Amino acid sequence: MITDSIQNQLKKGVLYTTFNKHTYEVAELIQQCIPNVIDSVVFCNTGSEATMRAARIARAYSNRKKIAIFSGSWHGGNELFVYDHDYYSNDYLAQHKSAGIPDDFKNNVIVLPYNHNDAFDLIRKNKHDLAMVIIEPSQGSNPRDDMLDFLKNLRNVTDDNDILLCFDEIITGFRVALGGCIEYYGVIPDIVTYGKTIGAGLPIGVVAGKSKVMAAINSNQSKIPVFLGGTFSANPLTMSTTKTLLKYLIKNRNEIYPDLNKKGDYIKKSINTFCIENNLPLRMIGIGSMLKLIFTDYPVKSRKDRDLHELDFSTQSFFYQQLLFKKNIFVNSNGIIFLSTEHSNEVVEVIISGIIDLTPLLKT
Repeated sequence: MITDSIQNQLKKGVLYTTFNKHTYEVAELIQQCIPNVIDSVVFCNTGSEATMRAARIARAYSNRKKIAIFSGSWHGGNELFVYDHDYYSNDYLAQHKSAGIPDDFKNNVIVLPYNHNDAFDLIRKNKHDLAMVIIEPSQGSNPRDDMLDFLKNLRNVTDDNDILLCFDEIITGFRVALGGCIEYYGVIPDIVTYGKTIGAGLPIGVVAGKSKVMAAINSNQSKIPVFLGGTFSANPLTMSTTKTLLKYLIKNRNEIYPDLNKKGDYIKKSINTFCIENNLPLRMIGIGSMLKLIFTDYPVKSRKDRDLHELDFSTQSFFYQQLLFKKNIFVNSNGIIFLSTEHSNEVVEVIISGIIDLTPLLKT
């Protein structure tokens, strides 16, 4: 299906440097996935570009400079978001996560504690400067399915203080549900970004939002349009492939997502039951088909909790190496396990037994 779409488009061309018929069809399909939520869609090439453009639109809309991110988040490798705070300190001052970025950028970033009510006080304190609060509704570093109350409160606080809320669904979009975490939790942001899954393996970034916000692209207080161009943005190869994928997901949503999420829940329950019964410092967390092992029995609520309480990194690395070498189970360097429609019930059992068989390594 996907390879056929790619091969067909290759014959017609891969770059027109302008919009093509697929662009409009993909935009309409995205709107179908989360009906009555978004009015306008902008395409780019990566998730990093998408979050950068979301911030630019928010600043143009609000005429404010600062962006609030959450501790433990990842919104791409651009200068706007490569920050966190010192986990061993009680403050939330932004600290660089990369060399080569001037402090001028850091001064326009506020780091908030993830899944903690102190975040709401910090938002209120900085309300006159904040253009946007951006959050992964379920973090890649800390995937979890218990964020409903926090997200509802975050939506209320941003609404009350006239601050835009952006969901970074570059990982969770079209994965935890067809409509991502917006559908899963029922909390609606002002802006949402997508990438990864929606491209079916090809590079893509998407910024979508409500018309009142997206109108700032062409009409804002500075009287200058928001620049969002890119040579390969919305190229026909990516757009035609994305269109094929979205049509498939929409048609089969009632089979794909319940099955994937059921398998994810089953893996979590199986691993956690075994580890609790055997008093092991290992737990499986996750949301739907997006899972992660954490090497602690501490009740983790945030990336900070995880990093402060997990077993040392060398132990984790050795565990994953043995999982690959002895059980033929590969886990990416970020530790996230993504289930797909190709993972059968038999494969699920192999994953569970492979992890359980290696838990004695955590006792030595």
